[in-house]
Amino acid sequence: MSRIRLLILLVVLLPGGFLGAQNYDFGTEWEAEYTHAIVKGTDISIGEELRFKQFSTRFSKTETTVGLSQALWRKQLKQYGLRLKLGASYAFIYRYNSKHYYEDQHRLNLNLSLSKKFGDWTIGYRLRYQTTFRNERIGDYKYNPQMYLRNRIGVSYSFPDKPWKLSLSEECFQRLNHPSRKIVDEFRTVATASYQIDRHNTVSVHLKAATEVQVKNPDRFFALGFSYEFD
Repeated sequence: MSRIRLLILLVVLLPGGFLGAQNYDFGTEWEAEYTHAIVKGTDISIGEELRFKQFSTRFSKTETTVGLSQALWRKQLKQYGLRLKLGASYAFIYRYNSKHYYEDQHRLNLNLSLSKKFGDWTIGYRLRYQTTFRNERIGDYKYNPQMYLRNRIGVSYSFPDKPWKLSLSEECFQRLNHPSRKIVDEFRTVATASYQIDRHNTVSVHLKAATEVQVKNPDRFFALGFSYEFD
């Protein structure tokens, strides 16, 4: 067999075998969030998110979130470039699930975040306890609610005298009430570019890669997202 024929055969056969071992998908995400400062250091927020999957041709879910956050020891930590926040939120989710029917879910989040500035750079960490209650009248679940501990670390760079900011984060999802054991079952990487229109309005675009781990046939989901934040 000639080298050219061998190369053609490899090009045809290898992608099929590679894609057969994992499931790939691409989607789009649209987000909007309003934040209002009740008093200094205390914010309330309302957000809406819309997601599409299967190469952005099928509805995936909507998520409506109401949250409250409080900056801790704001004045004391500011002189060290530190910011510590405690937050809680509730989300109503309407989604198209893996069993091919629509269902509603209720989610509660508790967040603790810490960030440190180094000139134009900021390094941050967020710990989130997440509990999702699923509708037993629609589906039969092995464990409900579904509990996760999410650890996210990120770095961002703000351009001096420019409205642009670039961010990169990595997050892992650890199941807390898996029927057999506590496992990390997903890693999520997000790269974001943000543009501050003015003091109260910011738009962003992000690229997300979510990868399942510790499963026989892992899913990999890539998304292009757009968001608008105002206060």
